[in-house]
Amino acid sequence: MPGTVMKVLVSVGEKVKKGDHLLITEAMKMETTVQAPIDGMVKKIYVNENDVIQTADLLIELD
Repeated sequence: MPGTVMKVLVSVGEKVKKGDHLLITEAMKMETTVQAPIDGMVKKIYVNENDVIQTADLLIELD
């Protein structure tokens, strides 16, 4: 869903576990927390706070 990145909760190189919160987005006045789908390490973050995002945009890459 198109929206805005409200807060990035991780940094590059950080280890995350499945279910950890990665970032918070806002769309139509509703906040959604994006969670890690797998255990891994944050390889790259493609968005910053206040960036406008579209459906299917790549937000974070895990390794």
